[in-house]
Amino acid sequence: MKVLLINPSFNFKKFGRFRKFMEPMPSLGLAYIAAVLEKNNISVEVIDDFVLGLGAQGILKIIKEKAFDAVGISCLTPSAPVAFSIAAAIKNYNNRILVVLGNIHATVFADEILRNEAVDVVVHGEGEHAMLELINAAKEGRDFSKIAGISFKQNGAIFKTPPRMMIDNLDELPFPSWHLFPFTKYGFLPFMDVKNPGLSILGSRGCPYRCTFCSLPNTGTKYRERTPKNIVDEFEYLINNFPIKQVSFVDPIFPLSKSSGLEFCGEMIRRRLNNKIVWTCETRVDKVDRELLKAMRQAGCRRILYGLESGVQELLDNVKKDFTLDSARKTIAYTKKEGIQTAGLFMIGLPGETSQMTRGTINFAKEIDLDFTKFSITVPYPGSALYEDLTKSGKLARHDWENFVTFNDNPKELVSVSDKISPEELIYLQQKGHRDFYMRPKVILNQLFKVRSLGIKDLFYGLLGLFYRHRNH
Repeated sequence: MKVLLINPSFNFKKFGRFRKFMEPMPSLGLAYIAAVLEKNNISVEVIDDFVLGLGAQGILKIIKEKAFDAVGISCLTPSAPVAFSIAAAIKNYNNRILVVLGNIHATVFADEILRNEAVDVVVHGEGEHAMLELINAAKEGRDFSKIAGISFKQNGAIFKTPPRMMIDNLDELPFPSWHLFPFTKYGFLPFMDVKNPGLSILGSRGCPYRCTFCSLPNTGTKYRERTPKNIVDEFEYLINNFPIKQVSFVDPIFPLSKSSGLEFCGEMIRRRLNNKIVWTCETRVDKVDRELLKAMRQAGCRRILYGLESGVQELLDNVKKDFTLDSARKTIAYTKKEGIQTAGLFMIGLPGETSQMTRGTINFAKEIDLDFTKFSITVPYPGSALYEDLTKSGKLARHDWENFVTFNDNPKELVSVSDKISPEELIYLQQKGHRDFYMRPKVILNQLFKVRSLGIKDLFYGLLGLFYRHRNH
């Protein structure tokens, strides 16, 4: 069996003038699936169309040339229409090719997707072992009914098998097969880039928190951590095998606990890997203290992304963030004192948010003296409690998935959950936030001189804001 894994691109037109800043980022889920298939002697190749930009017909040309037997496609919400078009092109060419879709969007809409003639199987949740079993079953001519954690079609009917047991010991997974990917082409969002090229790493799966805008809590994924030693083993493997300069954790929270964080940092320092690589992570303001931050800086951490979401306590409470603005102020100050750059991730247009509240969030971002910030328009991604609530109440009846993006300068296409701020004003406030934050003389001087190795690209949000047409707000 020859297997092809595909990371589909987005419809970049939906990002408007932000399109040029969308860098291809490593597809960690596909890299893990590829590693498990390779470990079990299955021939596997990868097309990252975010990098290559081949489109459905370009991908089909490669499939024809190499005669793949099965194709697995990652399906996130904004890229879902592109994933469907690729699947349709494959089936129109050769109906015998097994087409499998996975990831959160595919899990949420499995039945709807399988009613489409182009898709044979949807994998729910973690895909490594399910994909391996699917390929082996297809190779041996067995049906799929004994494979846990999938939905599939058989004789026109749709079947869903019992849930698959999650991988308890993440250390048992092989390291991702980055050699199959165009890894030198990867970067991260501008405020995440410290040094290029870089690759991603995952220290855990799941999340113990229940933020209403996040899809993780409703996917049935429990929280599990890799051991600090195993994570550092992967750092060492990446340093020795790939010409990279940065590793970025993609966990929503890393480290989750002080003890595991200190153990990880100690192991990085003991092996002297802190002198060979820099790394970034995302965490919560209530999960780090001064001692841990000091250790993280010594271990090579150069930037932390904090999911701050809002500068209004009422809105934080509404989305179940479970921390206070005072704790955010304190943690940001500690982080900067330890020499780690700070990036604040904010959401605007949350349910119940007024334009005055949004302006309060912008002012809060400036007040706490972040190095970088991003104001994203709130999007109710399928699988989140926010999406479920809005759908049940009839306030969200749209399936134009390619418009489910947090940067869209077309108010007619904007997916908004706000009932108190118009799409036009929401876009204006997003622009205003970036312009007001980045165009301050203090920030410009800091970016150009203190962190000049990052390049002026890191000012992109503020610079873009200067070119938007002024509106009277």
